[in-house]
Amino acid sequence: MGQVEKYNREMEEKSALIIQKHWRGYRERKNFRQQRPSLTEYKAAVTLQRAVLKFLAKCRKKKKLFASWHGLQELTDARRVELKQQVDDYVKRHPGSQMSDAASRELHAQAQERLQHYFMGRAIEERAQQHREALMAQISTNIEQLMKAPSLKEAEGKEPEQFLSRSRPVAAKAKQAHLTTLKHIQAPWWKKLGEEAGDEIDGSKDELSIDLGTLFIGGTKPP
Repeated sequence: MGQVEKYNREMEEKSALIIQKHWRGYRERKNFRQQRPSLTEYKAAVTLQRAVLKFLAKCRKKKKLFASWHGLQELTDARRVELKQQVDDYVKRHPGSQMSDAASRELHAQAQERLQHYFMGRAIEERAQQHREALMAQISTNIEQLMKAPSLKEAEGKEPEQFLSRSRPVAAKAKQAHLTTLKHIQAPWWKKLGEEAGDEIDGSKDELSIDLGTLFIGGTKPP
């Protein structure tokens, strides 16, 4: 019986707490709905007060800016005459350079001509710079392609045609490498003793001189 009574008391306390919680929640929600108009009015009043304070601060700032002019005294006729005389004396002591209409037109024409020459030279220089950059990019691309090119034994089909270039330095380098390879292949066997597969082939500049006037470049022969 003691345990049953203890259980009943615990259930009664939990039930009372649940009822109180729900009742308090209902009461607070009711109070909030009743106070909502007042809260809205309070927020509106705060917003209006903030706007009014900003407006008054701007007005006070403007008054301070124009307050320094209020203490100035108006100029009298004698003071105006004195200031005008000082200005006239200064103009007489420092006369401005006068130029005729014809001289002014001639000077303007010269300035326009020099400006036109400057812009024309600038445009020509920009085009030349762009041309140089394009040539450098083309040479770099062609050199990279030649470095990655397969050997003559591995080349098949039209692969050699992909490396034709309009760049004379690249074509000269390609022909020099080709002549060096041919010379090494045609050399006697006893000159190749001690060489390995990865060794570079040396060639003298005199034997491998290149005549660029008859060089086949870019798929066309020069006249």
